[in-house]
Amino acid sequence: MSFTLDCGTDLYGTKVNVQLTFHNVPSLAELAAAAESQFDTKARAGRPAGYPDTPFRIETFQVFDDTLLRWVDLYDARQLRPGVQLWCFQPESIWHSDAQGVIPEPEKPIATFTTPLGSPRRARIANDAGVPPTLSEKLRSVFFQIDGQNKGYLLYHDLESAFRRCDMEFTHSTAGDLFTLADQNRSNHITYDEWVNFAIKAPGLIDALFFRMRDMYQDRMPQSSSPPSYDAQVARQQELQTMYRSQWDAEQRARQDEEYRRARDQHQMMAAEQQRAAQQAAEQARAAQQAAQDAANKKALAQQRADELSAKQRAAEDAAAAAAAQLAAA
Repeated sequence: MSFTLDCGTDLYGTKVNVQLTFHNVPSLAELAAAAESQFDTKARAGRPAGYPDTPFRIETFQVFDDTLLRWVDLYDARQLRPGVQLWCFQPESIWHSDAQGVIPEPEKPIATFTTPLGSPRRARIANDAGVPPTLSEKLRSVFFQIDGQNKGYLLYHDLESAFRRCDMEFTHSTAGDLFTLADQNRSNHITYDEWVNFAIKAPGLIDALFFRMRDMYQDRMPQSSSPPSYDAQVARQQELQTMYRSQWDAEQRARQDEEYRRARDQHQMMAAEQQRAAQQAAEQARAAQQAAQDAANKKALAQQRADELSAKQRAAEDAAAAAAAQLAAA
């Protein structure tokens, strides 16, 4: 049994809508923690170059009232109903628009994660700059940081420990559910190929792990009271590049990129095939419905003609009876 809510907001001028899943009706604090955790990660992953890196914060919620057919302020969890549409208002800024406008269909992530209010993992350590790394770069970085012993695969306790270190709790699924989803061949460990397929299904979880692990990495570095110099920034950039790519030469990176693209294309083809199958099923259902309607119309028309013939026959019989009566009287 689950309780779902559609939660929308504006991220750098783009409307975003995400389905949040809970075991039961969440409190407003639980709802805010889950929504901020989801949207903060999406903002970091999709931040346009040149835009400031600021933590995502919610000031108020509004909920669309299906009875009043308008938005109303959310002030009590008793206003929440399964599938209701929410809107998150952020502190006023020129970088986003708080008007609801046209809200897209909700994304449906495989898991809703949250980080408790006050957790140090909700704070920013690294200031993002430039274009965010690609998903293939992030999933490689996260895989090798979780696989601390360089086994070449992930065990359950590796994944569970990573979620725990990043202070990521799940509102409905569990780390075991996600491990089972990623372990496609049920070998009790996740290979890199399985990790790639899992990343396609759960890009938000990969983003969350990537940014929080990077924050933890920078948190361990000595902090300077003055801004870093240009040389220090260049050295840090090289350090990050080494962290991302040190264990892979150009040929291996090309192979993994190709595997990622192949898995992504296969996933898209399967989704397209499922959509085509759904369309064909819908067309067949419409054809069957039309055939049933045509048969019903033919049956009604035949019944109408039969009724007309019966009426004519009765009229003829009545006329014959009347004529016979007149002859008898004469």
